[in-house]
Amino acid sequence: MLACSSSEPLCQVLPAEASPLRYPILSQAKMKAAGLVLWMLVFCAGCAGPTLTSRVVQEEPSWFVRLDSYGIASTAPRYDHPSIWTSEEITAILGRLLLEDRVGLMDSAQPPRAVFSLEEIALLAPAIKESFQSAAPHEWIAYCTTIPHGSDLAVTSGGIFVSESLLHIVVANHRTLLARESADFRAVRENPFHSVRGSDGALTFESSRYVVRRQANWSGGHRASASELVLDHRGFFSILERTRAIATPPKPLKTGVGPPSISAGVSGSETEPQTVILQLREEIERLKRIVAEQEAEIARLQRHR
Repeated sequence: MLACSSSEPLCQVLPAEASPLRYPILSQAKMKAAGLVLWMLVFCAGCAGPTLTSRVVQEEPSWFVRLDSYGIASTAPRYDHPSIWTSEEITAILGRLLLEDRVGLMDSAQPPRAVFSLEEIALLAPAIKESFQSAAPHEWIAYCTTIPHGSDLAVTSGGIFVSESLLHIVVANHRTLLARESADFRAVRENPFHSVRGSDGALTFESSRYVVRRQANWSGGHRASASELVLDHRGFFSILERTRAIATPPKPLKTGVGPPSISAGVSGSETEPQTVILQLREEIERLKRIVAEQEAEIARLQRHR
C-alpha cells in the first residue's frame, strides 16, 4: 500500500508484502508540472502552422506579383481560379480602389486617397492578369510594391482572389515606411498579407454600389489587421462594357446605298437611357471626389496662412 502525506514531495512505498507496487510514484505537484511541460511541447509544435509556399509570376527589385498558397491543395481554401481577365478590366479595378481615413466623431473626414499610382497600375495589371490565368484553385495572388523614401521604403502590399464569384482585394500595408533591412520588411516580403501598422484606412471602391462588404483580414498575423474589400466585379464590368459601347461611334454600313435606315439602331434604344443614367452617376461621383479633394486642399492652405 501507499502512504502519502501532503508535506512529503514523494509518496512513501510500504514494504512489498503490503503492496503489489514496487516503484515510487511522483507526487501530484510533480505530476502536474510534468503534464504542463508536455502540454507546452504539444502546443508549441502546433504554433508553426502551415508553411507558405510561393510561385513568382513577375519580380523586380522594387515590386513583385506571385501566387501564394499553403502547399496542400486538399485542405486549402478553394478559389474561383484560374480565371480569364483582360488588362483593361484589371486596370479599371485597380484605378478605382480608394482608402478612406478612419476618423472619430469630432474629426472632419478627409477625401479618400487612391491606393495605387498610375505607374504601379501599369506594372501590376499585366502580372495580375497572368496570375489569374495560371493560378490553381488553392492559390491566391500576392503583391508588394516599394518606393524609396530617404533611407527607408514606402511599402504597399496585399492580395487579390476570386471566391464565390466575388472579387476580394486586400491591402495590408499602404505607403508604410520601413527600413530596408528591418525584420518588418522581411516579414512583409515573406507574406504580403502581414500588416505592420494596419492599412492606413478602410479600403473602398469609387463606385460604392458594387461594394458587397468591407471587413478586416487577420490572415497575415495578429499584430494588425489588413483591410479587405469584397466587390461585385461582374456587375461593374457589365456597366463598363455598356458605357464603352455608347462612347464608341457606330461603324458605317458597308452595303446598301444612302444613309442607314432608322430601324438599324432601334434594337439598343431601349437600354440606352438607363446606361446613360448610370454613366452620369459614375461621373458625378468622380466629380464629387475631385471637389472634396480641392476643398480639403483649400482648407489646408488657409490653416497655414
